[in-house]
Amino acid sequence: MSFFEELKRRNVIRVGIAYAVAAWLIMQFADVVLNNIAAPGWVFQVIMLLLAIGFPLILIFAWAFEMTPEGIKKEKDVDRSQSITPMTGRKLDRVIIGIMAVVIAFLALDRFVMTDEVSIPAAGVEPPSAIAEKETLPATDTGPSVAVLPFVNMSGDANNEYFSDGLTETLLHMLAQLPELRVAARTSSFAFKGKDTGIAEISKILGVAHVLEGSVQKAGNQVRVTAQLIRADDGFHVWSQNYDRTLDDIFAIQDEIANDVASALGSSLLSAKDQPMHGVSTTNARAYEDYLKGMEQQSIYSYTSLAVAEGHFKDALASDPGFAEAKMALARNYALKLETGLIEYEEASAAALPLLQQVKEQNPEEPLARALELAILSDYLYTTMSADERHQALAEMRALLPYIPGDTWVRSEVAGNLAYGEDKPEEALEVIQAGLLADPLSAELHSEAARIYRKLKQFDEAMTAVQRAMELEPENPNFLTYIGRIRQDLGNLNEALIWYKRATEADPRDHELVSTLAYWFFELELTEEGDRWASRCYAMAPQTAVCKRIQLQQARVHGESELRLQLARRMLEEDISTRRFGFAAALFTFSNLMQDQGRAREAYDFLAEKYPTLLTPETPPQGLKDALVRRAGIELMLGFAPREQAIEAM
Repeated sequence: MSFFEELKRRNVIRVGIAYAVAAWLIMQFADVVLNNIAAPGWVFQVIMLLLAIGFPLILIFAWAFEMTPEGIKKEKDVDRSQSITPMTGRKLDRVIIGIMAVVIAFLALDRFVMTDEVSIPAAGVEPPSAIAEKETLPATDTGPSVAVLPFVNMSGDANNEYFSDGLTETLLHMLAQLPELRVAARTSSFAFKGKDTGIAEISKILGVAHVLEGSVQKAGNQVRVTAQLIRADDGFHVWSQNYDRTLDDIFAIQDEIANDVASALGSSLLSAKDQPMHGVSTTNARAYEDYLKGMEQQSIYSYTSLAVAEGHFKDALASDPGFAEAKMALARNYALKLETGLIEYEEASAAALPLLQQVKEQNPEEPLARALELAILSDYLYTTMSADERHQALAEMRALLPYIPGDTWVRSEVAGNLAYGEDKPEEALEVIQAGLLADPLSAELHSEAARIYRKLKQFDEAMTAVQRAMELEPENPNFLTYIGRIRQDLGNLNEALIWYKRATEADPRDHELVSTLAYWFFELELTEEGDRWASRCYAMAPQTAVCKRIQLQQARVHGESELRLQLARRMLEEDISTRRFGFAAALFTFSNLMQDQGRAREAYDFLAEKYPTLLTPETPPQGLKDALVRRAGIELMLGFAPREQAIEAM
């Protein structure tokens, strides 16, 4: 009899299968229980170790001993003719089948009942009614408040959608100028676009007492606008009006509607109803049309749409160089392109800041221009500003928020600076919650809340916030990435990688999302997989700081020290940007490798030639690069200069 047949006869194989299946089930059960009681990670590791040690022991036991009617005996003491191993084998088969049934039931329960994964809806935003069940807003007195719903495009041409949306945005902007009127922000109002949601439900979700709705019918140079103001609690039409005009009169229509709405709300609600409101700062119909097309594309916020939006804003300014709203929209567009990695900071600030300065010269009291300017400046100058200067800039930004209640981007910048710049995450959450009163369906604000909760290590709250953002924008790759980061915070890198991959599928053109996967595969020493994602990054954006940083990491993983040094030096010679730590990676890779080779002085001289401010430590650093170079220079000095000199430089 062969050895394998003897294993079968003695039921060793059956015992091994039964043990392996039972061990797997024990580990799954232990994982669930230990996670729920917040047990330390080593407890689960001990269980795994004991089960692993037990496997060879149980196989040895099954080989050496046999079950008999008289009990367990050594196999060598059992008469083969009296052996009951076939009967024992059939019992073991039933045990294996029973355990497998339990395993299948557990998997079904885990998959369909206990899973806590965030599902990605197939398409579109959940109906506002579904969102309302998940939203928990502070109780507020709706009082003098209104939501301006997107005016319906009745032109029969989808290409005119930008016009009806633009009219809605302008009315939102005008009504928000009334200090006693609370206006629901654009993001929340536009969440109901194309939805058949009742006025009472909209009022409940947005916390408003009135709803303004209407339609736009555009044909050639003629336009008909219908508008009606509805009281939410009883559905009563407080006011309605039709406006038939030429497109040249569109600005007059906006003024009329906004003033009529203010009057309809009544002096009992708005004592400032006669306060003048202003719309956009142009009377050029062509410029206004290009501006509206730009705003439509900017709201999509993708690699492609931001480039298209930039073209429309520039066309608007070509028609009317004094169009302030177009200048601010273009400045914001540069900031958004910076956030997505399309351009570097120097390019964004050089293009945006002069535009905002022009708007301030036209109207020194324009709060949005100053807020955008402060947001961009504080990012760029953060490392060179004193603590007092940073605090003052942030305080001014925060003071401007009530004058731009619907601007979620500036509000997110304020919250981010509070949480990460001043280490005041609780205050940052207050800023976000205040924004959610006016804009409860803002995915951006919920996402920023998740970022702050993550800093506080409140991961359950962070996951809840990012889930809300996902409900509102299911295909936003940034939210998918953030879920991955939270999973990683919780120690589940495998699951994090799944979410990072989903992000690349949502936006396959974003090389930075691809680089994230490459980075973590290299960190896990899954070199082949890392190489595959790295090659994709290089093909998409070979000259970016993000992809060059991955090249450095790839060379390290492959043990190519000399190549790493060459790449790092070349990146410094090219003055690579600070985006995603690209410059820092090149700088410290170069300085560390040169120190290891005993070439600290040579490295210091190279940096001093490239960045002369390294030699003038008494002057404040001029930006982030300068600050990083000075730190690297001090570390290099420790390798060749007297210690006292290095300490003095430090």
